[in-house]
Amino acid sequence: MKLTDLLKSVEIDSSRHNQLETALDKIEIKKITYHSKEVKADTLFVCIKGQQTDGHNYAKHAVSQGATVIIVEQFIEDLDTLQLKVSDSRETLAVLSSNFFDHPSKSMSLFGVTATNGKTTITYMTEEIFKAYQLKSGLIGTILVKIDKEIEMSLLTTPESYDLQQYFAKMRDREITHVSMEVSSSALELKRVYNTDFDVVAFTNISPEHIKLHESFDAYFDAKASLIRNASKMSTAVLNLDEPLLIPLEEETEAQVVTFGIENKTGTITASDIRFSSGIPSFKVTICKPFNTLSGKRIETTSFDLELSIPGYHSIYNAITALVTGLVNDIPIEDVQRGIKNFRGVERRFQILYDKEFKVIDDLLLNQNNIDSCMETISHLDYNELHLVHAIRGSNGPAHSTEIAETLAKWFHKMKVAEIILTTASSHVDKKDEVTDEELAAFLKVMKLNKIEVTFFKELEDALRLSVEQLNAEDILLISGAHSMDQGARKTLELLKEIHPNVDYEMIDQVLENKLIGLNSLKAAEKIKNYNLGV
Repeated sequence: MKLTDLLKSVEIDSSRHNQLETALDKIEIKKITYHSKEVKADTLFVCIKGQQTDGHNYAKHAVSQGATVIIVEQFIEDLDTLQLKVSDSRETLAVLSSNFFDHPSKSMSLFGVTATNGKTTITYMTEEIFKAYQLKSGLIGTILVKIDKEIEMSLLTTPESYDLQQYFAKMRDREITHVSMEVSSSALELKRVYNTDFDVVAFTNISPEHIKLHESFDAYFDAKASLIRNASKMSTAVLNLDEPLLIPLEEETEAQVVTFGIENKTGTITASDIRFSSGIPSFKVTICKPFNTLSGKRIETTSFDLELSIPGYHSIYNAITALVTGLVNDIPIEDVQRGIKNFRGVERRFQILYDKEFKVIDDLLLNQNNIDSCMETISHLDYNELHLVHAIRGSNGPAHSTEIAETLAKWFHKMKVAEIILTTASSHVDKKDEVTDEELAAFLKVMKLNKIEVTFFKELEDALRLSVEQLNAEDILLISGAHSMDQGARKTLELLKEIHPNVDYEMIDQVLENKLIGLNSLKAAEKIKNYNLGV
């Protein structure tokens, strides 16, 4: 691609030419990258600043590898190549990437959702609706990237802008028509989705889980809110009115706004007559105010029932978000209902691993809202005793450990929990995620103040073994924690077969067969290869 075509809509502050001073329309660019190791001949290298490093430090290496143009935020001395100075290289990378792949997000109906909790579940549920209507669909999120029937594991919740536009281009080339994707606050702040053409956007909940990545809660909120505020007038924005902070956003976007609530009945859609069967909700949806589909069709007021196949009060909010996305995409109500009913959950999001003589559940328990949702869901289940194994999260500071412990303690006094089995999962975390003495001490201090017994193990398998040994009929075992518990499900199920030989091996093996999280990279690659080949 000619450099002049690539630079369309890019604001260049100034430039420094190399000695040849080649005219811009004569320069051919065959590749864009922000990693100097990926540079080849005729590459445009973009210097972006990250939390750990600065791309400007690698510009000279990029030139030595064949880069012919460098995008910078400040000029680099003694660099004999064309430098183009911009005010925001991340924003520029997003524009360049969209130009390079010929604006692929315009070729599909794109749904993006931001929230503290539930993004993954909502995108998977929406994917099921697309499948129910027999659409060729894609998915981009925390766990994986899916292009029709092919998958690959994700590195980021929302990929860097170049990688994101490359995925969109692959999807366009595979004739994908509908895509659902998670949009993280950091992705919004770092301009990864800048110049991406969203058709439906949603903001469903917020709590102070990821403030660490931002200057303050206000900065965190504004990052997420930008998905709604920047939505085009041709798009639709979906907002949860039961989250008071989100209500003002209805007046801060050009998009058509569809609002919903369970407690707040003033919106476009309400949920009522909520019933639970073994913790799984069904309810009546009422469209109180008409709204338009993306094609301009009018959806009139009506009521209908919606049944889920996953438990939890919070699942109602996720389901309504997916429902609106389906309806706005001109999918008939009956297909939306079937898609939501078909959805059986996502790995590590209140995933029921085993459900026979006792239940085994895997959840992240990353923050207060996550814990509240999980425990509220369990409260609707019948059980004798709840056993909890929690892998404490490292690298988040003592304040975070205190918040998690205080929230768990609040629920312990409401539910039948005898003790907590705690682990730092020392052999299963990277150096950056190791639990500090201060983080562990903060957690244990709260447990002691609340007179909750704690059995501590450094190693994950030791903690899981004790919990499985304690399991009796009609009990629930909840395993929880962030990345340190990623291998917990596999180890727990293997221990079930070892310690309780009468368990349903077929049920366990089916879950193990479908797992991707917790596999080492070689096994994951082999499983993905077989999946993509239809083996």
